[in-house]
Amino acid sequence: MCANDSPSVKADGPTDAATLAADYEQYRLNLEEQPLPSYRAEELRSRIGVVREALANEGVAGAGQLQHLLRVVTEALADVRAAQVTAAPTGRDLTDVIPGFEETGRAYEITPTEQRKATNVLVNLLFTVVETPTDADRRAGHGDDTATNADRSDTAVTDTDRLGGTDAYAGPE
Repeated sequence: MCANDSPSVKADGPTDAATLAADYEQYRLNLEEQPLPSYRAEELRSRIGVVREALANEGVAGAGQLQHLLRVVTEALADVRAAQVTAAPTGRDLTDVIPGFEETGRAYEITPTEQRKATNVLVNLLFTVVETPTDADRRAGHGDDTATNADRSDTAVTDTDRLGGTDAYAGPE
């Protein structure tokens, strides 16, 4: 898949919830193979699990759940980009996932290849999170926005509001 492709949209429309849930499970598995600090990997696993469970049970994820996952993914991307890139980290078996600073007493080190692969997985996950449907998306898609219309009636901006209470603006004199 090209990084410019949207992972959660098929050529003929949005992906169904079951497929998205499976995609999230695949991301969880892919992230376990990436060189992330253990605390970040655990947080990602937890947040992905919450979203995956919501998709499996309700067919959509909550906006709050997606915002939390989005925050964790962007923080993980920042970790990967800030990592010290070395040709081959000393004293580390390159087949093992990299521990965080508190586990080794060293800075977070990764190889250029590891950084590229981790960034690719996280960016694709980011696209999927952004395009995962919420309950609001479902209401908008089905035209069921009665609660939204009721909310709008209290806060609707009228022409008089836009004009500051005047009937028209005559322009500069």
